[in-house]
Amino acid sequence: MTASSGSDRTQIRQPAGPSKKIPGRFQASVVVLEGYAQGMEYSIDKSYAVIGRNKDAAIPLRDPLASREHAVILYHDGAFLLKDLDSTNGTHMRGVSIRQRKLRHGDKFRVGDTVLQFILQDTGRNRTYEIG
Repeated sequence: MTASSGSDRTQIRQPAGPSKKIPGRFQASVVVLEGYAQGMEYSIDKSYAVIGRNKDAAIPLRDPLASREHAVILYHDGAFLLKDLDSTNGTHMRGVSIRQRKLRHGDKFRVGDTVLQFILQDTGRNRTYEIG
């Protein structure tokens, strides 16, 4: 048998899920409507964007009622979803606590005392939305 040319080495790779980018035709973001950093807009460019008090969150909140990793916006099977990450105070849409909900352009939701709005532009279909 001849010696191996290094092709049998184990390679460690990062999980594909959280770091995967959303399709280029979408421009998604979240705007803070009420709370600390009111008026700030956070771009969502990965398929897994955490919302919470953690300083490394994609959407960092300075809200004592928000968990460190409170909720996440996921891009999965062609749709954006808002999912609560078993937070202490819950995630709310239209006054109701949610576990997971499909997001559409303009949807507003609350994390702690912070009210946020999901903004979506779909350039692949020549649709551009504005904050309404």
